[in-house]
Amino acid sequence: MKNKFPKKGSHNLRIGRFSQQGYVYFITTRCYKNSRIFIDEKAVEVVFESIDWLIAHSYIDLYFCIVMPDHLHMIISLVDTKCLSEVIKSIKQYSSRKIKSILTISDPIWQEQYYDHTIRKEENLIDVIKYCWYNPVRAGLVTNPNRYPHWKSKYALE
Repeated sequence: MKNKFPKKGSHNLRIGRFSQQGYVYFITTRCYKNSRIFIDEKAVEVVFESIDWLIAHSYIDLYFCIVMPDHLHMIISLVDTKCLSEVIKSIKQYSSRKIKSILTISDPIWQEQYYDHTIRKEENLIDVIKYCWYNPVRAGLVTNPNRYPHWKSKYALE
């Protein structure tokens, strides 16, 4: 019997991708070849700058964001008419151009794909946020998530 699931990295993974205003999305996107671009503080600042621009222009509402050395987690909702893929494309394009310029590198910054998951009613938003927030602890970067400097949250976390 033939496997009905698409191959990893396939354009078929995007078939049926749904985005709509008001829904809350958990997004993960990785650096190209899992490179650790975001050990550089300037690169991290660029990512937050691009997200802040989207917030300021009312394209997204940010619930949580954490920049790990080789990937980005965001929990957002769409506010404007931009679809999810346009928002992610905006973050990746802007940050890629600026980071390449700052770090004088030519390799891509981001992998082409990203993972998205719509947070459903039965899921607890704070639990998903805390899962992301504890990512640096699980990765062995810090012993307390408050000590990791590269995150923003709409909520107070303890």
